[in-house]
Amino acid sequence: MSRGVIPGLATALVLVASGCTSPPNAVAPAATASPTAAVSAVAPVTPPVISPSISPSPTVYPRLPIPASTPRCHTGQLEVALLGAGAATGNVRNSFEMRNRSNLSCWVYGYVGFQLLDSRGRPLPQSLNRSTDSFFGQSDPPTRILLSPGSPPLQSRAAGHAFFDVATEDVTCSGQQMNATASLEIWPPDEDAAIVIAAHGGDWSGGFISCGDLTVNPMQIQPGLAGG
Repeated sequence: MSRGVIPGLATALVLVASGCTSPPNAVAPAATASPTAAVSAVAPVTPPVISPSISPSPTVYPRLPIPASTPRCHTGQLEVALLGAGAATGNVRNSFEMRNRSNLSCWVYGYVGFQLLDSRGRPLPQSLNRSTDSFFGQSDPPTRILLSPGSPPLQSRAAGHAFFDVATEDVTCSGQQMNATASLEIWPPDEDAAIVIAAHGGDWSGGFISCGDLTVNPMQIQPGLAGG
């Protein structure tokens, strides 16, 4: 190859390279950043260290021993309060607390009787089942529960009280039908006389929620609806 060809080839390469170069205005300002800035942009980000949260241990309610001579609780010795309602996917759990207001120890066992009442004290249509099972889980099977005298007032969720849930639903009736519940008639286990408490049907702020299909769970030693 003659020496004259080499300069020509070099000129051609320069022209090709010039044709592939971007126009001056197309170069982004970031291209002129310092090498240090470029390294910082691609440096891996270390994720923050998150300490696992520790949930408080649930309160354990002791099962109080029942002396042999302790009698069964009667209606006149007892008070009942509605603690509130919790719900999930149309299923509702109304939770109750029972207290011994007398000055003598007594025990309860099993399931309460339960009836919805309207504003004039008349029974409302309902179905009533008894079960240890509900959408919200299993209850303990029926056992005798000692209710001590002089215990804290209702709605304190205190040890030494008894608790029960009424499971139901809130999707198969109108608001008018649900709101018709004005009070609740509750029979302590094995008692003929009932306790009547206000209900405020359909009120999620401390009222009773139900469309009339009820499942009563047995008396328990601790509340099923934590926190209200």
